[in-house]
Amino acid sequence: MFRVLRFRPANRFYSVKTAQKDVKKYTDTINLPKTKFPNRLTAAKREEQERLILEKKIAVSYQYQQEQLGEKDKPTFVLHDGPPYANGQLHMGHAVNKILKDITLRQRVAHGQQVNYVPGWDCHGLPIELKATSAAAGQNALEIRQKSRSFALEAIESQKKEFSSWGVLANWQKNDIYMTFQPEFIENQLNLFYKLYEKGLVYRDLKPVYWSPSSRTALAEAELEYDPKHISPSVYVRFPINPNGLDLKEKDTRLYALVWTTTPWTLPSNQAICYNSSLEYALVRLSEHDQDELYLIASALLADFEENTKITCEVVQTLKGSSLGDLTYNHLIDKEQGDLPFYDASHVQDSKGTGLVHTAPAHGPDDFLVSLARKIPVKCLVNEEGVYTNDAPSFLVGKSVLKQGNPLVLEHITNNVVHSSTLEHSYPIDWRTKKPVIIRASEQWFINTEKLKSSAADALEKVEIYPRANAEASKKALLTQLQKRPYWCISRQRAWGVPIPVLYCRTTGKVVLNADLIQHFCRELRKEGSMDFWWAKSLEELLPTEILNKLGYKVVDLVKGSDILDIWFDSGSTWSAVLNKDKVADLYLEGYDQFTGWFQSSLLMSIAARDCAPYKALFVHGFTVDEKGYKMSKSLGNVISPKQITKKYGTDVLRWWVASHGTQHMSITVSEKLLQQAAENLSKVRATLRYLNGAIGERRQNQENIQDSSFLNRYLLSQLVDFDAEITKLYNAYEYNRVVASIQNFLANQVSAVYVHLIKDRLYCGDERELLAIRQTLTHCYEELCKSLWPIVPFMVEESWSYYDPTGAAFHQQSVTAKSQWQDEIANEVVASALEVKKIINQQAGDVNSWHIDAILKVGNEKQLKLLQELHPIGKPRSNSELCEILQVGSVTLLQSEDQDLQVSVKTLQTPLCPRCRRYSLDNAEQETCHRCSLVMTARN
Repeated sequence: MFRVLRFRPANRFYSVKTAQKDVKKYTDTINLPKTKFPNRLTAAKREEQERLILEKKIAVSYQYQQEQLGEKDKPTFVLHDGPPYANGQLHMGHAVNKILKDITLRQRVAHGQQVNYVPGWDCHGLPIELKATSAAAGQNALEIRQKSRSFALEAIESQKKEFSSWGVLANWQKNDIYMTFQPEFIENQLNLFYKLYEKGLVYRDLKPVYWSPSSRTALAEAELEYDPKHISPSVYVRFPINPNGLDLKEKDTRLYALVWTTTPWTLPSNQAICYNSSLEYALVRLSEHDQDELYLIASALLADFEENTKITCEVVQTLKGSSLGDLTYNHLIDKEQGDLPFYDASHVQDSKGTGLVHTAPAHGPDDFLVSLARKIPVKCLVNEEGVYTNDAPSFLVGKSVLKQGNPLVLEHITNNVVHSSTLEHSYPIDWRTKKPVIIRASEQWFINTEKLKSSAADALEKVEIYPRANAEASKKALLTQLQKRPYWCISRQRAWGVPIPVLYCRTTGKVVLNADLIQHFCRELRKEGSMDFWWAKSLEELLPTEILNKLGYKVVDLVKGSDILDIWFDSGSTWSAVLNKDKVADLYLEGYDQFTGWFQSSLLMSIAARDCAPYKALFVHGFTVDEKGYKMSKSLGNVISPKQITKKYGTDVLRWWVASHGTQHMSITVSEKLLQQAAENLSKVRATLRYLNGAIGERRQNQENIQDSSFLNRYLLSQLVDFDAEITKLYNAYEYNRVVASIQNFLANQVSAVYVHLIKDRLYCGDERELLAIRQTLTHCYEELCKSLWPIVPFMVEESWSYYDPTGAAFHQQSVTAKSQWQDEIANEVVASALEVKKIINQQAGDVNSWHIDAILKVGNEKQLKLLQELHPIGKPRSNSELCEILQVGSVTLLQSEDQDLQVSVKTLQTPLCPRCRRYSLDNAEQETCHRCSLVMTARN
């Protein structure tokens, strides 16, 4: 065992050994990479650099490509922007969406294709209205609209500035954007509404719709969220049955229909009981009830009933479902309603409940369809605030259906409640107020989706969906949402939106609408600049005499409509306003929530108007979550904003993170760890670009094209062709995470580990022709890398390019192409064969400086020998071949062997190395440098 002793000597010792002469330095004679492109930037410098690049390069890039890239053989790529909501600060979801769109656009531009992209904003709707009116209650419609417009404009200006700061490719300077409250947008929308009305696809009717008492408006399905832990009553109630000729085994009994419901508040509106004629039913005695009572229930649900209630059932008689058609029953609350009907209905199933369904046409889609078929009147006893009207039973008038309705109804019918408990289940809530909704019959405007579903489904079959891995599931989800939608309610009872441009007959309620009226409203819109006139002007002021004459009405006979259009009608019509009606977008790119939103509303509107899908392809991305998988929210304190990231790391790190993680998972994790990882990976990329900048120097006009035979140069150029093809394929498939991985892999292996590492001696110490050939090769490599990186990290590429191109030209002005003639299979095979040998030598060499090694290669495989001969002659040892360079050894002897296995032996050379190149051995002690270095320095001098 050795022990190291540390001590401080008490005396100072002086050396009397003669000092060595200064060693001659050759640094000035070596071609070391030199560039002013910094390895890293301070936060302040980075912010300033990004600002300059935005102003001088990125700001003009959209207009440049519009003017320069229009070609017949490459049609314009159209990405239609799904409008974000003009409401508040941007979050990470916005960053994912806008940056993925920008990467998509830039990749097309980098390949010489013109793009069309007009950013837009959804400006109407309840959330903006609520924020605008939160400061003061009791405002009239005009005040609400003015405040809402101001609020939306402020939000748009803030969001637009931040989108622009991310480098998003758009015509920000000319403010070429769309907003759904622009007069021209609304005019297009009014004409589209009338077109669909004329085709019979838009109509007004009384139907049950999702209704939000907290917002006092109808809601579309896309405006619903679901509370998975909502508590509802779970109640079995009985309705007294009138047998009406039913063949009973026990005559002196009272009969009851057993019904299960979770909405007792709807029982006052009950109009029928539905059954299924294909089911078997049973008459049973209940253990806890009078034995003279028999209860009707589906046989298949008896066990379920017993388990839920702990009440034992004794089957007395079974009945065919078809025998129930003549039965009638008495209403539980309105005693004047007797002999109410039983109806056969297919929506009644034996999966839950009792096989008998309480039917209130005003409060359920299936119930409503039954009422249509049977011509039952639809009685709605609930107003816009979710409160019972004066037509309701007296004990309910003025009471909230959600707060007081259930307990009051159950108390009133307590003698007919067989069993009562509670149920935790998923229940729809208003997406903005987060409060429960109800289903309520209301006079609304609808789009007839039944007429559109078949054509929409056919159109979807031709639509490509990305990512490919989820394509089938995504298409199925969209089709499922489409098929389950019975109709689309497009009217809302609010002030901030586009008014539905109709009049009504005061006495009959008939819709009054024609083309002249629509055109008159459009002229008013152009003149006034907004639709505020709809609320500001009376009908006398609004309707000229000639319009009234054409309508055939007097002003006093008419009433203005008070509804506005659903914001999904707004955004669903954007293709018509932005794409000039006849165009179809190449791509819609949004989050997966748009299966029930914009993807669907746009599809239905386009099918209705022109019988085709508005998009050729969909790209669907996920939602951002924290590292624990939780959705980001202020209440959880886990929010990371895009501004925080760009301030700490820079915009390109945000973009690199989006590319790395935004395309392959439905949950996109945002964490400091991943952001730090993105920053580190990007730092390595920057270091490579800096090295290339230094190695190739500034761009030279009319640079000589060197015809070079070096296999390493040919190898890298050939690899560039494969790299370009792979990257292009991945970009076109929107697999941006794999693009990032491929770039990193190419930089780490083909560029750094192979080419740059192996040609350092030639680059630093070679002659002028060798240096020019390397610069030529590295220039192609640099330009290809910039092309692959520019869509993801444009700031870094533009900064690096500014040190390369002294003219000040931006990268978006370049045309970079990997030439097919670079493809060189021989070079690939030759270098690959040499690299296999290099692995073996490295294993044998250990810690010895490889330039001190003399390697002897005995090759029996004919193909391998032929490949290595391209780099080194057979026979005598040589030190200046390209094989020596690739193997990084001082000398190689290549011999043919009869043994098929490759035999490699190494020995250490004792001669000193050249002090300039550190590669070649010196022949004698008198030499200052090796022969190669002497020739190079002489030629330079």
